[in-house]
Amino acid sequence: MSRQRQLPSTRSYRAAVKAIVAAVQRRHDLNDVELADRLGCSASTVRNAKREHANLDAVTLASMEHRFGPGTLDPFLALGGSRAAPLTDTLPEIDPVLDIVGALHRLIAAQHSSSEHGYLITSQELLAILHELRDARIAFDTLIALAEPGLAAAPSATQKWFRDTFATPHEVDASDHQTARMQPGATDAPPTGFEGDALELTIEQLADRYGVSLEQVELWIRATDEELASGLARNKRTP
Repeated sequence: MSRQRQLPSTRSYRAAVKAIVAAVQRRHDLNDVELADRLGCSASTVRNAKREHANLDAVTLASMEHRFGPGTLDPFLALGGSRAAPLTDTLPEIDPVLDIVGALHRLIAAQHSSSEHGYLITSQELLAILHELRDARIAFDTLIALAEPGLAAAPSATQKWFRDTFATPHEVDASDHQTARMQPGATDAPPTGFEGDALELTIEQLADRYGVSLEQVELWIRATDEELASGLARNKRTP
């Protein structure tokens, strides 16, 4: 039976704010006066928040998120069962498909039977791929932000990025193709044995083994992604 989330209260709100202030001060090495200067409030306001003696106003809370980044207010938002996601207001410096596939590849490798803990994914294994998971989350959030309000409502830089990434094929100079084909092992189709290696090695290790660029390995992973996933599913069904 699932537990019902408790209704937020002044007590739980102040506890969440205390956790936020403590985390920000610890992460950025700020004392009460320094944090107050960043937020445009008094040091006593910060101290009262840490001691759970008073509520922070909405402007100060918004300043926390603005100053220290998306996710800063997650302990507060968790009272309502949600968390923060960054808004797409600048040109994204990502390839969302590769970021998502890269994270999936690492998850599949962590859950493979030959991994350290077999089919069980441990917190240590997740910690090792935290960077890839965060990149994938940013990729998903970017695509969702584009889908929900519609492309017409997105900033002009984001609209251009979206069209360049998805709406039209990328134009690659012929010399780039020639350079890619001159690399050892660089082909459109993954080489024999790549699928098995991809389940056990990181992207960097795969690039080193086959003597190709990280971009080439990512293209091979994208090409074999469905095969990797179906192979893992078959392994799970095997007694």
